[in-house]
Amino acid sequence: MAALTHYLRCDFRAVSLEVTINGLIDTIEVLKKQINEIHWYDGDWFMEESEPIYGLAFIAFQNYINGSIKDYSNSISNKIRFYKLGQKADGFSKSKIELVIGLANYSKHKDEGKLHKGTQEVLDCFNLNYKEISFLNNSAIFQGLTILNNDWDLRQIKKVVTDWRELLWTEKDAIMP
Repeated sequence: MAALTHYLRCDFRAVSLEVTINGLIDTIEVLKKQINEIHWYDGDWFMEESEPIYGLAFIAFQNYINGSIKDYSNSISNKIRFYKLGQKADGFSKSKIELVIGLANYSKHKDEGKLHKGTQEVLDCFNLNYKEISFLNNSAIFQGLTILNNDWDLRQIKKVVTDWRELLWTEKDAIMP
């Protein structure tokens, strides 16, 4: 008798994530075009305008990740454990998913003055600048993007996230709580 697949293993969340990320990529492409079309619009303007857009991408990834955990375990109470699954970022002790979650939380809360202790811990682990940002290319968002994908390709980061979801269902350490 063949083993049954749990109905929530089917990734129904992937379509909305794809649409969201494609929309954000299209928006970033519009900003990139302005560098060549508007004489005063330069890389600094691009970073100023694109940082919150990349932040929205991280929030979309976080929503997908947490929804995937809920699909798998019917709860997100142990989400920190699940964030640790998967590939570690090169040269770092934390996973790429932990970095994505940290960047999403940073994006949401950076203007509040003080970040949550867990967010600070993740950003510190990746040596990301979040305290005194003089130039945007030194901000946690752009530094984190570079760690995840040197070309800042949101499609490649989406693949990391969707591949991670499959680990929930196949990784022996991701046992139902």
